[in-house]
Amino acid sequence: MICKRCSSDHQSEFTSEMNLHFPGYEGLTKPTVWLFPKVVVCLDCGFAEFTVSLTDLPQLEIGDAA
Repeated sequence: MICKRCSSDHQSEFTSEMNLHFPGYEGLTKPTVWLFPKVVVCLDCGFAEFTVSLTDLPQLEIGDAA
């Protein structure tokens, strides 16, 4: 896989734990969404990316954590 930012192939995959908060003042009253994606990090420039699973996408779309 090639880095989208610097075109390096010096990347590594890591497990992660993310807690997403909804934006704005109204987001403070909504439950957060926990995600556990694999994150690919370019070890040359620091660019990172991950994919949200199809089971977690509806929570983000509706703005409500299960």
